[in-house]
Amino acid sequence: MFHADHLLAQAPLSGDVMSLEEPATALAQAERLDLTSQFDPPAPGEILFPIIVGPEDSCYVSNSFGDCRGSGCSRSHEGVDIMADEGLPIRATVSGRLTYRYVDSGLTSGAGNGWTLVDASTNTSWKFFHMGRHADGLDVGDEVAQGEVIGYVGNTGTSGVPSGTNYHLHLEYRPDNVAANPFDRLQRPPFVTFEP
Repeated sequence: MFHADHLLAQAPLSGDVMSLEEPATALAQAERLDLTSQFDPPAPGEILFPIIVGPEDSCYVSNSFGDCRGSGCSRSHEGVDIMADEGLPIRATVSGRLTYRYVDSGLTSGAGNGWTLVDASTNTSWKFFHMGRHADGLDVGDEVAQGEVIGYVGNTGTSGVPSGTNYHLHLEYRPDNVAANPFDRLQRPPFVTFEP
């Protein structure tokens, strides 16, 4: 579950502030806040961690790049899986353009809800799959800033197991559109566990 309280405590507020007496109101307010400046910039060679995680949240990264997928190991896993609480915000790892919007078909197949984000300055594309939903107001062709919220952790597409326990982000890092393992380059933020 998304814990908006840690975001509200970090975010600079200006102007009129509404009363946040109900959790749903707090979530709606947190979604409208500008969170793009609320992260430690990645060091050179590092990748911004794509999920906003607080002390009350659960999140771990599995180094599943290259693992067998499909019937009879018909394909390899071209990303890493970041297991996290349902609804945690997913942010753009880089500034770039959203070039493709994936929409869940409801058939437990494919990417589910997601985005392809392209950084033309480095010829690198990023894929974000299995989101619960896209962030409001974004569409194909939009430019997003590094750190901007683009969606929320979910369990859609091939991730969509009926148990409700498989909430995660499938993240692909594709320099020159060739899948590469981002695991060692991901920022190591507090409150996140990395499993080799």
